[in-house]
Formats: sequence, C-alpha cells, structure tokens
Amino acid sequence: MIIVANQIKVGTQLAEASGMMYSVVEIIKETEKSITVRLCNDMASFKEHWTIKPNGEKGGAIKTYRKTTKLYGLL
Repeated sequence: MIIVANQIKVGTQLAEASGMMYSVVEIIKETEKSITVRLCNDMASFKEHWTIKPNGEKGGAIKTYRKTTKLYGLL
C-alpha cells in the first residue's frame, strides 16, 4: 500500500528498498514539513536495527521524511 509520510504513527510498518519491513517504534520529532522516526526490525541480520541492541541501548535506524513523501507501508 502507498502511504504519505504525514500518515505515519507508532506501529506503522514501512518497506525499505531491500524489501525488509521496519516498524515505527518512536516518533522522535515532528515539524510542519517533516517527521523523524526510529525504525526497528528484530528479525534484521544487523543488530543495530533491533529494537534493543545487545548492549541494552535503543536500536533502530533514525529516518527523516518530508511529510509529502510517498512510501510503501502498512498503517
């Protein structure tokens, strides 16, 4: 499904170019024109993308999107 970035909320799943699905676990910052989120996938082979890294720190990738950006995802 194609969604617009301004629809993103915690729990939204977004597809990356690799085809892997990542869950939005936190909205870090939101402005009138952009949204910054933390994306995680506990099934990813990269431990940095897990919700919690092995050392106990928050994991995931931080991504910023313009609110008009079209993305593949599930709400």
